[in-house]
Amino acid sequence: MFSFVLLYHYAIDHTMPPKGNTTIAPIMGISRHRLLTDGRGVTTLVGMYGCPLNCAYCLNNQCHKPDGIWQHLSPQELYAKVCIDDIYYRSTGGGITFGGGEPALHSQFIKEFALLNKQGWHITLETSLNVPTLHIERLLDVVDEYIIDIKTLNPTTYKVYTGQSIEPVLENLRYLIERNKGTHITLRVPLIPGYNTSEEVTKTQNELQKMGITHFDTFTYITNTTHRAQSNGKSGKSTCNVLKKIRTIIAEANNIPYTPALCTHTLCTMGNCPMCEKELAWLTQQINLKNAPVL
Repeated sequence: MFSFVLLYHYAIDHTMPPKGNTTIAPIMGISRHRLLTDGRGVTTLVGMYGCPLNCAYCLNNQCHKPDGIWQHLSPQELYAKVCIDDIYYRSTGGGITFGGGEPALHSQFIKEFALLNKQGWHITLETSLNVPTLHIERLLDVVDEYIIDIKTLNPTTYKVYTGQSIEPVLENLRYLIERNKGTHITLRVPLIPGYNTSEEVTKTQNELQKMGITHFDTFTYITNTTHRAQSNGKSGKSTCNVLKKIRTIIAEANNIPYTPALCTHTLCTMGNCPMCEKELAWLTQQINLKNAPVL
């Protein structure tokens, strides 16, 4: 589950730094309150537009479509949108996960965003690694964890499924391992119906273990898009209840009297109903007041 930290001794500074650069990235969407699904703790998933692959069962195919861009944002503008969940990130060891599409294509943007992160939010990169190595080099010092969709180590299967060569992936994976990032990598090795077999998945995982990888996520791709849409259409009420428990623990750890209100909303899509948002803002304010200098 979550590992909580005391927030009392941290000042929450949401002051925006001067907008001195013009780096802009196309964003497909921002998904808040991801619980242990895109990294540790509570995370916000930032979907970035564009991808070099053309996977048959692409989960976010809008990354290739002209109308797939939700907004163009600067690092400062993105920071302003995601800092609302600061106490969730820091109390659970969570943070921001950049996904897509292929977020590594926007390495300069991610690096500039990471430099704004004074609170120590965890930065995770969900990537195929199928990008020029210069992007991985640029992010080496700012990314804490990597979730890599390796798909397969079979060059033929990889080419047929993605339309691209596997060589950049292997080059970048070796680059990370040689720089002691192996323990910070989770490799997704899926069973892809019609493309690979369970035996090939096992072989891929064994070869990756020999390279020094120890963390794996194995699963089977859902190829039915109707079923996929239905599976993602959860009410989010369980997320709302978890966030309520997190707020309670944070308040107790910081000696802040707090009794969660009875939430009557039944269709909280991502645990961000009006009641949750109101209590989050109040608790953040109380922690800020505790850290305010005594005059």
